[in-house]
Amino acid sequence: MNNLREILSEDIKVNSFKYLGKIKILDTNKGKLVYKENSNNYDIYEYLKTRDFAYFPRTLNKNNHNIEILEYIETKDVPEEQKLNDLIHLSGILHRKTMFNKEIDMDLVKETYENISNQANYLRKYYEDMNNYIDTIVFMSPSEYLLVSNIDLIYYLLDFVKIEIDTWYHNIKEKKTIRYSLIHNNLDLSHILESDNKYLISWSKSRLDMPIIDLLKLYQDNYYNLNLEDFLREYESENRLDNNEYLFFLLKLSLVKKIEFTKNTLEDCYNINKYLVYLKKIAVLVQKYEQKIKKV
Repeated sequence: MNNLREILSEDIKVNSFKYLGKIKILDTNKGKLVYKENSNNYDIYEYLKTRDFAYFPRTLNKNNHNIEILEYIETKDVPEEQKLNDLIHLSGILHRKTMFNKEIDMDLVKETYENISNQANYLRKYYEDMNNYIDTIVFMSPSEYLLVSNIDLIYYLLDFVKIEIDTWYHNIKEKKTIRYSLIHNNLDLSHILESDNKYLISWSKSRLDMPIIDLLKLYQDNYYNLNLEDFLREYESENRLDNNEYLFFLLKLSLVKKIEFTKNTLEDCYNINKYLVYLKKIAVLVQKYEQKIKKV
């Protein structure tokens, strides 16, 4: 606690403290404070201040200490659905406030293009081989039947990626810059605090990158409770995606994961069915995108 005494101003006296996970809650004569060791996001907070983004707890420490001291937020009970909506909204504000244009690194763009193309080709062959194998089984398990009866959905999304990644690559080559912002990179319901204001916490993974990275994690972690179009509408009320960003978002969502069977057929059925719900939501948005492109 010696370092703590050096950092706190002389008029702040610590009466007691208690552990809450990896942090300490300090009870002082000025109210409660949060004390975090091996963490210091001072530079990030200072940058956010310059961008007029105020949705983070007030800090008391300086940059030359490997700890964080933050104001303690007395939270209010808020329904999870509202917290999720607020988290989406705050991410839009964060990206808009910190947005800037960065010169395109064509080597990186080409690497991204090749990675996505190769991944789509690999997954297409993986599912074709699995489909062919299951078709040879006389008595399919319920999980195997569930997958093959919906395999066209997987093919549809992978074919979309295979075609439209070329469109994205062509469009991006025509541009000289790409939009970057500070991304939180750890958006989670446990990382938004609701009080008289709203606060984002846990900034240790934040970095300058494409805003889409935050959107992908936020949607993929919460898709079961989200309407994809409502999700995008809420985000774009603060930060509208351009055409290339929107297409890249769809491409990343459409890269299906590998489904692998286990010895637990009941659990496989549950997991596959849940994942199909996710894919069907994406397919609806992809279909609308394709219809819009045909009209142009």
